[in-house]
Amino acid sequence: MQAHPLYSGRSLPLLAETGDAADAGAAAGAAWAHANRDAIEAGVQRAGAVLIRGFEITSATEFRAVCAAIRPDLRNYTGGDSPRTGLADQVYTSTEYPAHLEVFLHNELSYAGWSPDRLFFCCLTPSETGGETPVADGREVYARLDPAIRDRFETRGVTYLQHLWDADDRPGVGKSWQDTFETGDRAAVETYLREAGMDFEWTGLGLRTAATHPAVLEHALTGETCWHNQADQWHREVASVKVAFGGVDDPRIDPHTAGVETLGNHVTYEDGSPIDVADLLHVRTVARSCEAVFPWQPGDVMVIDNVLAMHGRKPFTGHRRVLAAMA
Repeated sequence: MQAHPLYSGRSLPLLAETGDAADAGAAAGAAWAHANRDAIEAGVQRAGAVLIRGFEITSATEFRAVCAAIRPDLRNYTGGDSPRTGLADQVYTSTEYPAHLEVFLHNELSYAGWSPDRLFFCCLTPSETGGETPVADGREVYARLDPAIRDRFETRGVTYLQHLWDADDRPGVGKSWQDTFETGDRAAVETYLREAGMDFEWTGLGLRTAATHPAVLEHALTGETCWHNQADQWHREVASVKVAFGGVDDPRIDPHTAGVETLGNHVTYEDGSPIDVADLLHVRTVARSCEAVFPWQPGDVMVIDNVLAMHGRKPFTGHRRVLAAMA
């Protein structure tokens, strides 16, 4: 497999093409992925993301076969806060946030009890406009951040606070704890949270959790330092819940009046002290300056190292069908 940067001046994504090898359909595509998985993994570990073109993928099961050929250890999206629909075993819609909103660059599940090291995205239907899945090199983001801001995050850690509504009492926005953990069994949820080292409390309205994680990680294989968190996405003043969910009018989720006990997400430093909004906006600006944006083509598959690279979603118009899996 040959791969080269999609854009000059950007280290990611690398572009690889299947050529005629995957033209015979789904089985041929999975066979090509299996035969080239070492090269794919090497490219991902070097650049952070590899975009593969030439697959004839038309369904979630075909996408899963390609993913499993590269990484057979696919996992469910347990504990994730993004609205998704499961389409096949360990395959989901990429996100169901409203089309007019941007999903800013982030590392998947950096707030949760586990975080995948590999992400897979597949485009079945490109949107009419927008809808790209931008990627940014977390090493570059780390290097470009103001050193004083970076040091605050690096030395103090990040605590993610979340309130998950009970399915019967949701205000029309966000995910319930049942959807988030893919079960209605409280005991199973508690086991997951304890094993993940997360604090939790059942309330009259649902489940409140708290998890502390580093804002910066060293890659397990390369040893490189990477920006790795979702603090700007979770801060109540940076990511308005009412805006994010289309202006639902409910005082329980108003970021200006609601407490953490009912507001979906919020974030602080590990010691509970507030994170300066200006610092988060700086992080967002720097990350955006590092992003690479490309238009999806039908059958495209992008493989991402979730430590080395961040990803997002641009606003779009028209029908868009992008699938996601992780390992």
